[in-house]
Amino acid sequence: MEIKNKYNYDKESDSLFIYLEEGEEERFEEIAPGINIELDENGKIIGIEILKASRFLATKESM
Repeated sequence: MEIKNKYNYDKESDSLFIYLEEGEEERFEEIAPGINIELDENGKIIGIEILKASRFLATKESM
């Protein structure tokens, strides 16, 4: 099954989630402060979560 939306940004929580594979999150690992990888039951990476994402995102105001 193909993932329709490859990413989701939640402005309220300022978090960005990047979808890599279909699946249910079994656990996550923080690989850097505020950056998590989400893993399925087999340990396969299914997504990347970036907290306080606006520090990485270019906006009209920052250009």
